Amino acid sequence: MSYDLAVWEGARPANDAAAAAEFEALYARFVETEGSVEPTERVARYVAALLDRHPDIDTDAGDDSPWSTAPLLNEASGPLVYFPMVWSRCDEVSAWAAEVAEQHGLNCYDPQLEQLRTSCSRPWRFELTSAHGRTFRDPDADVTRTVLTRLSADDYFAVLTRFDDWYIQVGYGERAGTRTGWYALERRDGSPEKHYRVELTSVEDVINAFDAFLQNDPAMTRRFAWQRYAV
Repeated sequence: MSYDLAVWEGARPANDAAAAAEFEALYARFVETEGSVEPTERVARYVAALLDRHPDIDTDAGDDSPWSTAPLLNEASGPLVYFPMVWSRCDEVSAWAAEVAEQHGLNCYDPQLEQLRTSCSRPWRFELTSAHGRTFRDPDADVTRTVLTRLSADDYFAVLTRFDDWYIQVGYGERAGTRTGWYALERRDGSPEKHYRVELTSVEDVINAFDAFLQNDPAMTRRFAWQRYAV
């Protein structure tokens, strides 16, 4: 099994969804179509930078290389390079490859995480994280629902932070200080003195609260029996 990254030359996508759409369009044009296209100069320099540290696996110097294919440059077509690495080293190598893409002024998209690994074209307003460490900037309602419905004893919390440090968060079960199968929903309205908590049994109530926070709906502050909470 391999772990893949897509790196391309072009304008910065606005968010993860825009990056996914652009990657799919580039893949259809430059990978699925017949015939290869000479990689752009910037993409070729990027691949050369990757190989400078980790040579091709079919060379004497590439015995310990993380790439799953060779020559790596053959994975580049036009403004896009879509390349695989061994799964056992994907955390370290994908993070480094994304940094190199940023240094070369390229976009890096991770299809496994469905996430842009380089900077967006505009600052984010909301950032969603969970116990498993995945980050979604400006998530839509579908992404938020997916993250919240997957909460479990292992993946037991999610936090939605606004750019001005207001946030709403939820914890699931005993690790969050509530009962098994229950949700501890908290919100902080800008300062530690304005931190509130309520315990809920329905994930739909939690989803509605997160959606209301995304939409800046003040009714959310009246919808539940919030209690002031000291952290």
